[in-house]
Amino acid sequence: MAVRHYKATLTVEGLVHIGDGEKYGKKDYFVVKDGKIAILDAARFIQRLDPAQLEEYCEFLREDSRFGLQDYLDTHRELEKAAKSSVAYTIDSSLARARRGSYQYFDVYRFMKDAYGCPYVPGSSVKGMLRTALFTFVILNSKGICRRLYEEKLSSVGDPGKAGEMLSQQVFQRNSDGKFDSGIVNDIMRYVSVSDSAPLTTEDLVFAKKYDKFSIRDDGRHKKQMGRISDGSYYEGNELNIYRECLKPGTRIEVLIDIDERMEERLRIVKLDLDGLAEIFAKSFELYERSFLQHFEPEAGNVGAGSSAADDGRCRYVAQEGPFPGMRCRNASIGGTGYCGRHQDKIPAQNDPSSGADKATCYLGGGVDFDSKTILNALYDGDDQTRVREIANILYGQFTTWVDPANHTILRSNIRSKGFEPKIGQAKYKRNGRLSKAKEDHRHWMDPDFGVSPHTMKYGIVGKEKHPMGKCSIVFTELR
Repeated sequence: MAVRHYKATLTVEGLVHIGDGEKYGKKDYFVVKDGKIAILDAARFIQRLDPAQLEEYCEFLREDSRFGLQDYLDTHRELEKAAKSSVAYTIDSSLARARRGSYQYFDVYRFMKDAYGCPYVPGSSVKGMLRTALFTFVILNSKGICRRLYEEKLSSVGDPGKAGEMLSQQVFQRNSDGKFDSGIVNDIMRYVSVSDSAPLTTEDLVFAKKYDKFSIRDDGRHKKQMGRISDGSYYEGNELNIYRECLKPGTRIEVLIDIDERMEERLRIVKLDLDGLAEIFAKSFELYERSFLQHFEPEAGNVGAGSSAADDGRCRYVAQEGPFPGMRCRNASIGGTGYCGRHQDKIPAQNDPSSGADKATCYLGGGVDFDSKTILNALYDGDDQTRVREIANILYGQFTTWVDPANHTILRSNIRSKGFEPKIGQAKYKRNGRLSKAKEDHRHWMDPDFGVSPHTMKYGIVGKEKHPMGKCSIVFTELR
């Protein structure tokens, strides 16, 4: 059978994180100048140390202290030159100081890199994204059958995750006659091959701080300011001390995709040519938009480099270098171009060269919204009440609210009134007897009231700008 060859070009419009499972800690980086952090190449660094210096440095690494690498270099000025000549790469991010002058270090989840230290996107990540989009497309086109099968599996195993996995097997494990045939050897995705991306550069990376934006109907009244909440108070979201190393807006990712036509013999619901691939991602994003994005501010998910939907009156240009990478221009756009007068020459540079109808939106990598990867939106499309409740049940099971009823009797009663059961725990107190913690509440029991689950959208903060996690545009071209 024939094999068709494609190139998929993804342009990062938000922030993309694909982790390698490791973190950078406070002893892995230092400040090289304002606005830049240097990642230390420890192997090169220790080669520049004499035995006494090496022993002292190893003792510093062994210590479980509050001091980081910058503190160490501040007290060992003779090692600054060795450190600055042993830099793996630099990141456009700053290291803040507390009021007393101490550095405010943070752990950073690292991005995937190859043997040469260059970031790249594994083909498995793109293939997983394609599989999810295809699964969603199949469900939307066979909604009644897929929902019935899912609910039968759910009643049998009682676990939504296992029920979804069993439905996935029903859809993807097929023989040459197009009928279900169990076994991994019959998985039709074996007829799809996706390469790793070409190596990117460390200049494409930034450190992003996690930010959870509340939905429109969630006014954030659970957040307290100065111990009181007034009727006019409003909180847009939560800024969390979780950092990820991410590809910044405007980064281009290219992968090669090979599709064996035997896949279509078995699936028979869509032809995976250029039109079929574009349709799969378009349908998937349309579902995500109506079931999730519409419950946030109109610009939510649409702000970013090259975003055709970023129509908020501001220039769409996002700086790629200089002192403020990842920062969006604050000037007003002119003439319907989407760009200010200063950045008119950036239009072709930051828009995908193929801006026709085959350009779709997708979400790639880690730290993205639950709704961009779940099939429940497709299974219960058109039944909003059931859809939100099903997702809320799953998330509440993963992040169950716990309360000390002696301190939060009303909260406990409110949760039960919504049909959820909180965990009961004892409050934690400080040594001086003051209350430290008496509850942990992710508020998923409130999702049905907000009309969306989860009720937060995932962003990353770079500088002072917020960018949606994982958002990319994708264009397919056929290779002859």
